[in-house]
Amino acid sequence: MTCRLLSALLLTLGLTACNDSSETDDLNRVFLTFYPSQQSFPEDVANNDTVNFKRLLIANGVEQVNVTLNQRLDGEEPLDDANNPAYQYAVFRVSYGASNTFDLYDEDQNFLYTHTIFEEDNDKHYCIAIDEQKPQLIETDLEMRFPSDNAEAHEFISHCRTLNNQQ
Repeated sequence: MTCRLLSALLLTLGLTACNDSSETDDLNRVFLTFYPSQQSFPEDVANNDTVNFKRLLIANGVEQVNVTLNQRLDGEEPLDDANNPAYQYAVFRVSYGASNTFDLYDEDQNFLYTHTIFEEDNDKHYCIAIDEQKPQLIETDLEMRFPSDNAEAHEFISHCRTLNNQQ
């Protein structure tokens, strides 16, 4: 009897997961590129040192994702040990209904800040700082897409750092 129940449950879940309804078409979407401000860097870091920033993003209190940035204070592209562009995991697409609230934590899971996006923020690419600051979101002209590789991810982050410095 348990096997039949499990089979029926899996079949139900499969049909729900494959539902062709247009409900998901009604969701709002934004892209977020995380970046460090100049104040995010340790005071004693040299311009050409690569600093690894790790953050934990929790959306609506449920969905968790790790944010990783490797950045230099001087803004130049950081390289890994093989002389390739350093790893970046900093650009995210967010789909949501009326709103979505983000909680950001540092690598020790200390709470940093909360920010909420709303329907009117839909269909835009935003820069969002890894530490609390004003303004938290900066609208950008970056395309609504993911970067193709780590080098392009660094370009997205650099663009955000430049916009932040112009605020």
